[in-house]
Amino acid sequence: MLQTSKILIVFPTSRAIRESIKRRSNENLLLPSYLTIDEFLKKSISIKNKKYIDEEQRFLYLKNASDIKNLSKLGISNNFTSFLKQSDYLFRFFGELAAEKVSIDSIDEVDTYEYYKEHISILKKIYNNYVTILDTNNVVDKINLPNNYEINQNFLNRYESIEIYFEGYFTNFELEIIFEISKYTKIIVNLFSNKYNQKSIQSFINFGFELEEGYEYKIDLTNKSIIEKHKEVSNLENTKAVAFTSRINQIAFIKESITNAVKSGIKAENIALIVPDEKFVEILEQFDDEQYFNYAMGKSINNSKLYKVINSIYSYLNENERKTKESIEFYKINTEMIDSIKKIWNKKLDKNNFDILIEYLKSIEHNKELTEKFDELTYKLDHLFFNTSQNILFKEAVKILIQKIQKITLDDINSGLITVMGLLETRAVEFEAVIICDFNENYIPKSSIKDKFLSSIIKKRVKLPTQKDRENLQKYYYYRLMNKAKNLYISYTQNETMQVSRFADELFKDEINPSTKDKQYKQILYKNKSIEHFNETIEYEIDLSKQEWSATSLKKYLECKRKYYLEYICKIKEHNISLKPKGFELGSMVHKTLESAYKSFQVQNINYELIKSLFEKQMNENPFLLLDKEIFLRKLNIFVEFENKRFEDKNLSVLEIEKDFKFDYNGIVLKGSIDRIDKQDDKYLLIDYKTSASLKIDSIKTYENSVDFQLEFYYLACLELFGYDKIKAYYYDLNNSKLLEEVVLLEKLELLKNIFIELKTKKVNFEKCEKTSTCQYCEFKTICDR
Repeated sequence: MLQTSKILIVFPTSRAIRESIKRRSNENLLLPSYLTIDEFLKKSISIKNKKYIDEEQRFLYLKNASDIKNLSKLGISNNFTSFLKQSDYLFRFFGELAAEKVSIDSIDEVDTYEYYKEHISILKKIYNNYVTILDTNNVVDKINLPNNYEINQNFLNRYESIEIYFEGYFTNFELEIIFEISKYTKIIVNLFSNKYNQKSIQSFINFGFELEEGYEYKIDLTNKSIIEKHKEVSNLENTKAVAFTSRINQIAFIKESITNAVKSGIKAENIALIVPDEKFVEILEQFDDEQYFNYAMGKSINNSKLYKVINSIYSYLNENERKTKESIEFYKINTEMIDSIKKIWNKKLDKNNFDILIEYLKSIEHNKELTEKFDELTYKLDHLFFNTSQNILFKEAVKILIQKIQKITLDDINSGLITVMGLLETRAVEFEAVIICDFNENYIPKSSIKDKFLSSIIKKRVKLPTQKDRENLQKYYYYRLMNKAKNLYISYTQNETMQVSRFADELFKDEINPSTKDKQYKQILYKNKSIEHFNETIEYEIDLSKQEWSATSLKKYLECKRKYYLEYICKIKEHNISLKPKGFELGSMVHKTLESAYKSFQVQNINYELIKSLFEKQMNENPFLLLDKEIFLRKLNIFVEFENKRFEDKNLSVLEIEKDFKFDYNGIVLKGSIDRIDKQDDKYLLIDYKTSASLKIDSIKTYENSVDFQLEFYYLACLELFGYDKIKAYYYDLNNSKLLEEVVLLEKLELLKNIFIELKTKKVNFEKCEKTSTCQYCEFKTICDR
C-alpha cells in the first residue's frame, strides 16, 4: 500500500477537493490531505503577538480613519449608514495594494492628472490613519498582513510535498508566500498556459521556467524543474448557443439542454449550470418543479418569511403605498408593533426597541438554520450599533439589517443532481455537459469595484491588475470550463437593452445567431391554453323597463347590449390587479375635490391654494397617476380663475353639489347624482363635470346617434323632484375651463322617450355591437374575441 498521508493537495475550491476525493475513492491507498488555497495560505503563515481583526471592528476602525475633510470627493458619504455600504470600495482598493505589494506612495510617483492627485492624497490619508489604528490596537487584517507575517514552519513540517492546482491568478503577496514555502518544503504546481493567462504565467517565467502557450505543466518550484508537459487538448464536441428576447425564457432552454445531455448518455451529476449573475437563481428556483438543481452558492432567503416581513415593515413605514399596506395585511404582521415602531422610526436608535423587533422576527421564522444564522448576524450588529457611539436613526438600522439579511444563504439540503454555480466555483473541476446562461454584456465580463479610484493607465504603471487583466482572467476561466466539457449549451438575452457578451466573439463566434427562439421553447415553461371565446347568441327573457337605469348603464346598453349583459345582469366585474390607471380614477379625484371645495366654503373663498390642498388630499395610491395629477393641478389653476370671473355676477350661486336622485319616470326607475346645480337669477344651471381631453358635444347633425344622456337625466330629475322650470344644461370642460351648453337638450329628450319605450321588452337578444371601435378599451373584449 502506497503511503500518501505526507502529501498535501491544494485546490482552488472545496468543490474541487470533493471532486478529487470522489475520483480517487476506489484507489487502494491512503488519501492525501486536502486544503483550499485560501486555507493553505492562512495556515502557512503566522502573526506574532497580534490577532486577526473581526469584521465589525474592522469597519469601525476604517470609519474612524475616514473621518476627514473632502471624503465626499471620493464619492463616499460620511453618513454611518451610507459608509457601511460604501466602505467596501476602500477595503478592496487598500486590499489590492497590499496583495500586489504596491506602496500607496508609489502611486504619487507616476505621472497623473491633478484630478487623481487630489483623490490619491485623500486615499493616502485614510490608508495611513487606518494602518496606524491597526498597529495601535495590535491587530492584523489583509491590508497590513504583508508587513506582519512569518512562515509557519511547524505547519509545513507535517508534509513531504505540497501539490498545488493553480487555476487563474496569484497575487504578488501569495506568490511571495508560495516561493518562500518552496525553500522549506517541496512545492509542485499544476498549471495551464494559454493566451488569456499570460500575466499569471509571467510570474513563473520570471522565476526561471520556460513555459509556452497551449500546454499544461506540472512544475517543481523547489528544484525549478518541469516534471510534465502536455499539449492542450479540447474535449468539446458540440456547442449550441441560443438567444431569447426574455431572460426568463432561458430556463426552457436550460431544461431542454439537460434532457438532451442525459439522452446522449451523460449522467445528471456530470452536468453543471453556470450563472454569471447569481440573482438568476431566485428565478430558476421558481421553475424547478422537477427538482433538477443543487445550488453551490446556497439558497437565497429572499422568499423566507423573515425577509418578507422585515422588508414589508420597512417599505410600509418608508413609503406608505397601497402595495405596502397590502403586504402588511398579507403577512399578518402585528399592527401594534408596527404602530410602536412608527413612533420611533425617525428617532435615534434605541437598543430596547431594536431588540423587540429582532425577537418578533425570530418568533415568526421556523427554519432552524435561518434563525441560527440570524442570531449570529444580530450578535454582530449588536456590537456594531451599541458597543460604540453611533448616531444613527432607527430606520437606518433596519435598512442595514435588511442589507445584511439579504446576504444570508441556506445550505441546499434537498438538492438535485445538476450543480448550479458561479464562474469561480468551476476552477479545477470538470463536467461533461456545461450550460451557461445570461451570456450577456450586462453580466460578462463581471465588473470589479477595485477599479473605482484609479484609471487603467495608472494601474498599469504601478503594476496593479487593470480592467483588461481582470477580463482576460474571466476569459481564461470560461475557456478552461468550455474546453473540458464534451457538450456546451449557451443562452443569452437579445433585445433593445441586452446584447450578447463581447466574449462570445472569441469563445464561440461561429455559434452566434441573433435571431431569437422564444416561440420554439415556450411550451416547456408554459402550458398552451387556448382562450375559449363565447360567440353564441344570448337571448334572455327579460323586461328591461323593470331594471333601474343610470345614464352610465344606459350608455353601455346603447353602445353594446352584450357588454350591458355581462356587467349588469351577469355582474362580472373588471379585475383590479394592474396598476395602470383606469379611466375613472383621475375624474373621481377631481369630482371629490370640487365637492369638498363647494360644500365646505363660500364661493368667494374658492382659490387655487384651497383647490390644490383638497386635490392633494385625494390619496390615490396608484403611482402611475402622479404625473396626471401634477398636470391636472395646472388646469385647476385656470379653472379657479374662470370660476372667480363667473362669480363676479352677484346673482350667481351654487345651489347643490353631488345631488342624488331616484324617481319613477313613465314606469322606469331612473337614478344618478347631479355633479352641481348653479342658480343665476331665476334660471337653474345643471352642470356635469368632464375631465376627458376628447370631449365632444352633440349637435343637431349628430344627436340622433348619441348614447350619452347624462344631462337629460339631470333635467328630468329636476323637473320631477325639484319643480324647476327654467333649466339650462352644461358640460363643464375642466381641461379647458369652459362651460359647453347642451344645445340639443329638447331633441335628445324626445329621443330618450323613444328609447324608454323600447326598453319595455319581453325578450332581448344581447348581441355584440357592430362598431368594433367601441371594443378597443372594453374590459370584456377578450371574452368576445374582439
